[in-house]
Amino acid sequence: MPRGRRKPAVRPELARQWLRRYEEDGESPPQIASADGYDVRTVRKQLDNMRLERESREARQSVLRQALEKHYVDLCAFAEKLKIDTSGNVPSRISIGLRTDPMWSALREHLPRSLLWRDLGKWDNLAMNIKGATEEIRQRIKTEAESRASMKFVSSTDTVGLIDGFIEGLVFHTEAAARGESGLDGIAYKETETASGVFVQRGAYGLALVLKEKVQPVQKLFDSMMVDVLNWEEFSNLKANTDQFLRLKKEIHDELTKIMLRRVVPGRCTYCPF
Repeated sequence: MPRGRRKPAVRPELARQWLRRYEEDGESPPQIASADGYDVRTVRKQLDNMRLERESREARQSVLRQALEKHYVDLCAFAEKLKIDTSGNVPSRISIGLRTDPMWSALREHLPRSLLWRDLGKWDNLAMNIKGATEEIRQRIKTEAESRASMKFVSSTDTVGLIDGFIEGLVFHTEAAARGESGLDGIAYKETETASGVFVQRGAYGLALVLKEKVQPVQKLFDSMMVDVLNWEEFSNLKANTDQFLRLKKEIHDELTKIMLRRVVPGRCTYCPF
């Protein structure tokens, strides 16, 4: 007898149709084989191949989906780190660790047109401006306090004289006033008698070690300088930079909060899994 003609190889499209007919229409392998003129063993083999291919494809998709979800988590976590780094009352330069973190460039690739990058570019310059303005105030406080009190600043708390806390307390109050806060207003003085004299303190700041009769004059000087410093040109400079800082901080935090809460970052970057 002449040998029958060999059936052509089963095309992937046909194998997928068989799988659909088997799973959705309920056709058995013998029914499919009879209807399409194929050996039932061929049908069963192709059904197994299609199931394996689908399972492999779904597994790959699952792995990629999980990788993408983790990538978004990494981006959002980095946004949170940036928010923490820019959360102080006084701005400092953004840490080198964050700027060199691969997530910095990744987030920038995802959001190249975001105003976040413009604002972060301004941040470091503003931090330097405020640091400079504060230093000018610090130097003037020292000069005026020594002149008006006829006393020098001393490095030891056992020596009679003004203490660096006098300067730092006024700087703290000035920075707070620039932000619209009360600073040391309403904070009482504390006096502690020692073997060398009376230690004068306001809040966390030690102001001076003086003889008893000098306690009131030192307190009055500190009170008057808390008012006077707010009228200095140096304070106007600090206030202008602080106003800009507060606006910039809000804009940066608004953008970072959007990234964190959306949880899905549009765009692509070098580190995207696909």
